[in-house]
Amino acid sequence: MNRRDAFSVRLLLALGIAGVTRGETWTTAVGEKFEGTLSGVYGATAIIAGKTGSARVPLETMDDGALGRVADFLAAKSGGSGAWNASSSTVAKSLRNRLQVLRDGKLVAYEVGTRPEPEVYLVYFGARWCGPCRRFSPELVQAYQKLKKIAPDRFELVFISSDNDDDEQRLYVREVGMPWPVLKYSSVGRVEPLEKWKGNGIPCLVAVTREGDVLYHSYRGTEYLGPQVVLRQVEQMFGAAAGGDDETKRGTHRLAVLQHVRKAVGATTMAKPHLIVFDPRRYRTLTEKVINATLAIDARGRVTAASFEPALPTVLEFQLQQDAATWLFLPALENGQPKDVRVVLPLHL
Repeated sequence: MNRRDAFSVRLLLALGIAGVTRGETWTTAVGEKFEGTLSGVYGATAIIAGKTGSARVPLETMDDGALGRVADFLAAKSGGSGAWNASSSTVAKSLRNRLQVLRDGKLVAYEVGTRPEPEVYLVYFGARWCGPCRRFSPELVQAYQKLKKIAPDRFELVFISSDNDDDEQRLYVREVGMPWPVLKYSSVGRVEPLEKWKGNGIPCLVAVTREGDVLYHSYRGTEYLGPQVVLRQVEQMFGAAAGGDDETKRGTHRLAVLQHVRKAVGATTMAKPHLIVFDPRRYRTLTEKVINATLAIDARGRVTAASFEPALPTVLEFQLQQDAATWLFLPALENGQPKDVRVVLPLHL
């Protein structure tokens, strides 16, 4: 058994048990509890990194206390991420001066420049001698390029070699055309925060936080799920983070209301639309060009009643009532306190 394998065995005898929970208890509205640290918010989902893995907790299910801590987390991040080259995170420190990148067919020192530290590190364990790795690599390159368009600075991928020597590692990196940084072969076995998640076989892809807490893994215990599972999970996570779709807006409504109230300290404001789904094509049989919807909006930003002018045929009025019941607002405020209001919203046909 060589030095690298001994290192892996020592750290991975209890894969899924290794790791440190530096977190809290996160509770849902129905009393379900998650232990861990909040590693990020992606769309309408919070990622809670725990000792044996990570939980995806929908924001809309969190109790008020947990949701308040999510708002605190996001407020603290509003200034953006710090520089990667100055980060004191567990992973950043372990990788400092140990990364290379392919340039003109050679591996040279990887310079992070002034870019912010990634929120998520994708770690690829593989080797040239591994047939499944070589088959997976082109897929990984394509996925990497796709993710860089979605979330260019929010993640980075690091290759950790299981090759027999540095020549074989270099050949594999060149053959694949790896666009991501590579751990120096001489540093393999010295980056414990990442290497402890290697798993029992390759190819193995793992997503971890800056502190080395695992988010997604190619293994579930001893069961091999494969790297494609992790790719799909990461793509979904960053796709949700892009936001903008109705599902994400609905799932982030309670958080948006909390942030709205916190921001408007002592202010008096009108209700503001958060999500209004209205398809004029459903009402194309009407001759009117504008329908005025009078809405009762409660202090949570939800529509509790709706009436319309001019009068509508019964079937269409029922349909519009159903639509209005799904609309969401940021509530009106009086001296910084949410209140119930009535508003008139013109709907253009």
